[in-house]
Amino acid sequence: MHQRVLKEHFVSRMTQSVQLRVILETSPAAMVVIDGQGRIHGFGKAAQRLFGYAANEAIGQNVSMLMASENAERHDFYLKRYAETGERRMIGHTRVENARDRDGKIFPVEISLGEARSQGTTYFVGFLRDVTEQLADRRQTREMLAELAHASRVSTMGAFATAIAHELNQPLTAIANYTEGLRDLLSGRSDIENRQEYVDILDTCSKQAVRAGELLHRLRDFVRRGEPHVELVDADSLIDNSLTLALIDGFRQNVIVERDIQQDLPLVAADPLQAQQVLFNLISNAFEAMHASESGGHKLRIDARIHDDRQIEFIVEDSGPGIDPAVADRMFENFVTTKGGGLGVGLAICRQIVEANGGSIWPTKADKLGGARLHFTLPIGAATAG
Repeated sequence: MHQRVLKEHFVSRMTQSVQLRVILETSPAAMVVIDGQGRIHGFGKAAQRLFGYAANEAIGQNVSMLMASENAERHDFYLKRYAETGERRMIGHTRVENARDRDGKIFPVEISLGEARSQGTTYFVGFLRDVTEQLADRRQTREMLAELAHASRVSTMGAFATAIAHELNQPLTAIANYTEGLRDLLSGRSDIENRQEYVDILDTCSKQAVRAGELLHRLRDFVRRGEPHVELVDADSLIDNSLTLALIDGFRQNVIVERDIQQDLPLVAADPLQAQQVLFNLISNAFEAMHASESGGHKLRIDARIHDDRQIEFIVEDSGPGIDPAVADRMFENFVTTKGGGLGVGLAICRQIVEANGGSIWPTKADKLGGARLHFTLPIGAATAG
C-alpha cells in the first residue's frame, strides 16, 4: 500500500513536470514562471523568442532582467508585500508594462499574471504579449482624431468670423451713416457752443466705424481665401494709428510710451488693416499685462528697423511681468492663454496674419524694459514688387 502511494505521487510529480514543459514549449504567448523571490523557474519558447535569452540563461535569474528599470525597481517590493499581506493587486488582472530584451531594447508588453502552488511553494505564472504595433495603431488613431478636431475648430472659427462680419456690417454702416448725418447737421449750425469740437468727434466716430467695417470685410476675405490685400504703407503710420486706438482704452496716464523708428525706412508691403491689427493686439496685451501688475512706472517701447534686405522688423516691449514660461513654447497656438477670461486666439491670429503677409513672429528675452518682448517682420515694398 505504501509503495503504491509513493508510485502514484512520483507519477503525479512527473506528470506535472511534463505538463509544465509542454505548456512552456507550445504556448503561443511568452510564458515565464517565477517563485516568491522573483527567480525564474520556467522560460517558454515564445519568451525566448521575445526576449532573446535561451532558457538556461534566464532560469535562476531574477525576473527584473526582463523589465525596464522603472518596473524592475518596484517588482521585488510588490512580491514582498504580497507575501506579507496576501493582497492581490496584480494577479488576475491584465496590464501593460515596459519590458527589456537582451539587447536593452524597451518595448511594451501586455501581462496576465496567475498564481499556482506546488509542494508548498507559491509560483507566479506570467503570460506576456508584445503590443508595440497595437499601441502604435492606437497612437496614430488618437493623432488623427486630434488633427481632425483641430481642423474642425479652425473651420468653426472661420465660419464664426464670417458670421460676425456679416452680422456687424449693417449696424456699423448705420453708425457711420448716422454720425455723418449728425456731423453735417452740426456743421450748418452756428448757434452751438464748441460746435467744431463736436463735429471733429463725430467725424472720428464715423471714420472708425467705416474702418471697423473694412476690417471685418478683410477678415472675412482672409478666412475665405487666405490672401491679404497688399498695399505699400508707411511703418511710422502703422505704429501711430495702432497706438492711437490702443490708448483709447484709458492706459495713457499709467504708461510711458517710447518709440524708436529708424530713419528713412522703406514702405512696407502688407495689408494695412491687418498689420494695424497685429500691432494693436501686441500693444493691448502689453497694456493689460502692465495694468495687472501692482508695480508702477510702466513703460512701453515700440521699435521699427531694417531686419534684412527684404523685411522690416517691428518690436513691442513692455515693463510687465513677462511671458509665462508655462506657455512660452505654445503662445502662438490657438486657445493658449494665461488670462482669466481670454479665449487664447489673439496671438494665434497675429501669427496667421503675419505669415499670410509674408513675415514671421517670435518672442525674445526683453533686454531693456524687463517684460515681454515680441518681434514680427513684414516685407519691404520694393522686395515684394520685384
